[in-house]
Amino acid sequence: MRKITWRTVVLAGLASIGLILPGCASGPFPFSQSWYADRANDPPGTRQIDSHGKLWPPVARPVGRKQTGLHAYHYAHYWPFPHNLDDRAYVENVFNIQAGSGWVTATTLHDYHFNPETQQLTDAGRSHLMWIAQSVPVQYRAVYIDQGLSRETDQLRVETSEEFYRDMNIPDPPVVLAVADDFQGRPAVEVDRIRQLELQSIPKPRLFYIGSATAGGTAGGGTPGGAGGATGGAGSTTTNSGNGR
Repeated sequence: MRKITWRTVVLAGLASIGLILPGCASGPFPFSQSWYADRANDPPGTRQIDSHGKLWPPVARPVGRKQTGLHAYHYAHYWPFPHNLDDRAYVENVFNIQAGSGWVTATTLHDYHFNPETQQLTDAGRSHLMWIAQSVPVQYRAVYIDQGLSRETDQLRVETSEEFYRDMNIPDPPVVLAVADDFQGRPAVEVDRIRQLELQSIPKPRLFYIGSATAGGTAGGGTPGGAGGATGGAGSTTTNSGNGR
């Protein structure tokens, strides 16, 4: 014989007087663990209702059944968890994407890293490849070759870079890939040229003297570099103590 529980009795009583809400008879028993679990994802806050031709409240709010009392207490007690953790994870993910894009830019070889005729690495290209293999963090350690005008040129540059790592006996060399990228900087030669032009445009310093504190100025009262004279004393800022006697 099937064991009759108090829940079965209560359900049968509610059904007999028509107090069971639609769908409850086929769903979990109200206020049971499975019933609470089924409503665990209900959004918090007040619900928006349509009454007398108006939305109450007039701002965006969840609709539908309200939260249970225990779930509302849980949100009020632990707020803003777990939502702040989701926001933090989103921001960290954005930062990681930006950091990854920055490392791609830093580890990309452009036209000036290769000889335009032979497509062999220049000194800057070889130094850059060594820096990538030895200094870049492992999770970002990859070589990207900026795509040129033809696939043959791109493939030759990739093979040149891979051959350089083989010749240098680099253990676990970085993978070399051809990507489409727009160069947003200046070659070092151009930067150096701009700096040299800046230094050449600086005017020579000029020193201006007002008066003179030299022996010639106190003796004759003349202008700097002159022999002094009758009118020279007016331009001197020094005072001859012997003139007052």
